Amino acid sequence: MLDTSSARMPGGRQPDAATAWTRFGELTTPELRSHAQARRATALWLLLADLVAMLVCVVIADTAAVWAGLTLTAEWETAMFVALAVPPVFAVLGLYRPAHFTLSPLDEVRTVGTGILFVSVLALALGVFVADDYASRDDARALLLWVPLAIVAALAVRGVIRRLAPLAMPDRVLIVGAGEIGQRMAEKVNAAGAQVRVVGFVDDEPLPLSDRLADVTVFPKTIREDGIERLGLVDAIVESGATRLVLAFSRRTDEDVLEYIRDAGGVPIPISIVPRYFEITPPHATVSELQGFPLITLTSARLSVGARLAKRTMDVALAGAGLVLLSPLLVAIALAVKIDSRGPVFFRQERVGSRGRVFRIWKFRTMNPDAEARRFELEHLNDMEGAGPLFKIREDPRVTRVGRFLRRTSLDELPQLFNVVGGTMSLVGPRPFVTHEAIQIGGWGARRLDLTPGITGLWQVMGRNDVPFEEMVRLDYMYVTNWSVWWDLRLLLQTVPRVLTGRGAS
Repeated sequence: MLDTSSARMPGGRQPDAATAWTRFGELTTPELRSHAQARRATALWLLLADLVAMLVCVVIADTAAVWAGLTLTAEWETAMFVALAVPPVFAVLGLYRPAHFTLSPLDEVRTVGTGILFVSVLALALGVFVADDYASRDDARALLLWVPLAIVAALAVRGVIRRLAPLAMPDRVLIVGAGEIGQRMAEKVNAAGAQVRVVGFVDDEPLPLSDRLADVTVFPKTIREDGIERLGLVDAIVESGATRLVLAFSRRTDEDVLEYIRDAGGVPIPISIVPRYFEITPPHATVSELQGFPLITLTSARLSVGARLAKRTMDVALAGAGLVLLSPLLVAIALAVKIDSRGPVFFRQERVGSRGRVFRIWKFRTMNPDAEARRFELEHLNDMEGAGPLFKIREDPRVTRVGRFLRRTSLDELPQLFNVVGGTMSLVGPRPFVTHEAIQIGGWGARRLDLTPGITGLWQVMGRNDVPFEEMVRLDYMYVTNWSVWWDLRLLLQTVPRVLTGRGAS
């Protein structure tokens, strides 16, 4: 017999004063209470920051309008209206809900932009239809200047506050399922930093934990007391102080997993589920419904002519502008490479591109001219051993002094902008493997070549050389089968901090 009334402390003890029932019949813990207080404080700080940021942006926009010779008739009325209207609109859009506290500013661009555009349109409508003398055409022009300022300011202040907030309320994640997927997730979560950490697994039949998870506790799913079995999920939540529950894959039946979810219903804790086909489920996948069944909707795996044209237009425009703006830097790097060591300035190598076509990639030379000839004698130093055909040495003796700096900052890849303009590469795309690496990818993994390879991509954002070969292929497949213009822009922006911090570089 399985007793589902498991809201007791481990060992059958009743919850003490620190772990008590709320008046709504929910079990609470000190961690959950402090987490709730921190969430309320974060929401308040976000609201106040948005209010101040909107007011400052209006002052800047109006000042710039006056300097430009515009005549404003409703300067203070507009300032007060937009400053006071933005927080309520953001609240309606859910921007002060806890679910948004762990998002990056890139995840909120659309929602923030929608809210600010709505407020600006509402302000113009009030000026036109409510009071004839409320706003002039010049006031409308100043308001249009305020919109981009407000979007940038809102994203900036929210990013700063959210970056500080997790230090006071780090998410404590409890994972149901200590199998391969659960442990892979735990390793990535714990490596992400102080914002979130895994505090335990719940599993009766866990796989042996990896060395990086040796200090993570594994709690039993079922507890036997006096000959009666009961679910131990709530005990694990209470003992670990978890503030979020994640359901990964488990050896238990679906009925057992559903029972665990219902058992956790008495604890006010968010529950997340790893989708069964997570390898092909992108972050922007949408959830729909069909006759009562929730469905994860994936976009078409084939890019339309319009989508390819949009991607190519963005590549040419951004890469062309980059070559013009960065030309002094390119010349300086070329001189440094030439002075530092003998040999050519550029390194060219055959890579496999879209539809299997071979092209030659451009990079600044970072190694001595005899680097390829010495590769086999250095095979024993390969840091990527066991991770497919990749060959990387963190302290590679073949790298020149200037080359080591260029690799650490990824400046050696700037000449690939010529590849982008020429059409053999894209700004964002799958990783361009060399020929002997690419021929080892077959089956569904070959779909990664449906798109032009990129200077950056999911593999770059997820850790560059820290990502194993097999996972690089999976990430490329996910990118290719779920491409969107917005995802390209997001990956470009996410690449900047990865490059600046040198994460995964060698």
